[in-house]
Amino acid sequence: MAGSGQSASATVLAGWRSFGAVWPVLACLLIAAASGWMSMRLVPENVDVSWLLVVCDRLLDGARLHVDIVEVNPPFSIWLYMPFALLGRLTGAPAELWLAIGLPALALLSVGLSVRILVRAGLVDRSAGWLAPAVLAVLLLLFAEDFGQREQFAVVALLPWLSLLAARDADRAFRAGTFPELLVAGLGAAVFVMIKPPMSVPALALPALLICFERRSLRPLFTTETLVGAAITFAYLAWIAAFHLAFFLDLMPVVREVYLPARMGIAAMLLGGPVVLFAVLAVAIIATARPAGIDRLAQLALLAALGYVPAFVLMGKGWTYQALPFLLLGLIAFLLQLRRLPGPGAMPLVSKAGVAIGVMALALLVQVGQPFAKAQRRVELERAAAAIGRVIERPTVATVATRLQPAHPLTRMVRGDYRARQSSLWIAENAYGLIIAAGNDTQKVERLERLREDFLNQAATDIEREKPDILFDAGTDGSAGQAAVRANAAIAGALRGYRVLYQDEVVTVLVRSDLAPVSARAVSESAPAAP
Repeated sequence: MAGSGQSASATVLAGWRSFGAVWPVLACLLIAAASGWMSMRLVPENVDVSWLLVVCDRLLDGARLHVDIVEVNPPFSIWLYMPFALLGRLTGAPAELWLAIGLPALALLSVGLSVRILVRAGLVDRSAGWLAPAVLAVLLLLFAEDFGQREQFAVVALLPWLSLLAARDADRAFRAGTFPELLVAGLGAAVFVMIKPPMSVPALALPALLICFERRSLRPLFTTETLVGAAITFAYLAWIAAFHLAFFLDLMPVVREVYLPARMGIAAMLLGGPVVLFAVLAVAIIATARPAGIDRLAQLALLAALGYVPAFVLMGKGWTYQALPFLLLGLIAFLLQLRRLPGPGAMPLVSKAGVAIGVMALALLVQVGQPFAKAQRRVELERAAAAIGRVIERPTVATVATRLQPAHPLTRMVRGDYRARQSSLWIAENAYGLIIAAGNDTQKVERLERLREDFLNQAATDIEREKPDILFDAGTDGSAGQAAVRANAAIAGALRGYRVLYQDEVVTVLVRSDLAPVSARAVSESAPAAP
């Protein structure tokens, strides 16, 4: 095992040495360190990642996924974060710290392995030393607020597979890569697909199908790394079918009823910011390709990005983090195209326009993803956590908010024991919106109202049974759906034993009325007993 690890490390280091300069390696290390620091010190806690870490903790404590925990994602979304949760348990350091170390390390390994593959195939040379740190900066720094999202892991995992496909394409016999590289690339492809099955498959299929068409052969669909990835993915799907029947039998009917219909229309998704910015990037790449033609690496990366757009549109949520695969791959394609440009004096006008358009798109994406304007939110979370700490240490917690809100980052910050089955009362929120949208469809309205009331009654019963020390609610800018939840008789009854401890625009912290501040309890416990 030691020899295998040393061999893998030597392979990655050889890829970096191929550039013939130290500065790309140092720049990449600095970028990786900066991204980890930002995720821990500057960027507001990511509510989705925090929730999945909460789920990992509950599973480690014996809870059953999709039975004791209501989670709309299949198991791999949780498995992805389990190593960081386990390291947190083993070391006592927070899982977020291990995530801040682990994701940049994986990105370094992925970029290093991709460099190795491309240099060996003659597709990248020493003149492109700037490319590795530029790609790493896109992967880790551009969307800093979404650090640690599954989609970010997906792009990091896919790069070696894409690099091998490009290297094979450059070889007349369609051969490339060592056996360990093929295995790693296959695992990465499986990770990419398992994060969003099956909608992510076209991202792999489009570049492979282009090569199939050009070679008049199906061989590009049946490479070793692709077969490895397919085998892992099918084994995973078989595992879900065998051991996670509750996901299909209990959760999927609710998902079909109130999650999938709560989506934006296709036209709105196509005209939304992420898709429009990707289209601008594609135009920039095509423009800069004049007159010599598009760079082959850029073309394959752009096709992979394009293959993910339908998944984003069909999901219909419009959240930026779900667009990361096609935005990141689109930006990488733009960077790959830039390396083929001649000097400014020899550059045709259309290429100059393409560069300007691409830089404009990049600037807009930097503005969307930069964390500095939102750094105050971390300060607000710390204030809420401090307020909780003055009352109780390591509380039991739950939420009555209709969206994730900061409930789960705060749960992690106060090292709370989360007791609710659901991440939030999102089912009630979605049902409320669908009831309004249903209009005069009486049958549909009655069905949704019954589902909503049953869900809220169960949530209220859970609160009364568990009696958590802390409840999280929406802040002062709560939605109409949240107001409707507060008006529910069962929820209102469950909240009678709580008082407001802290409130701002995004979160309200409720504490059990019988809990005194820690300092007051300490004085009471140290006082002599009455005679």
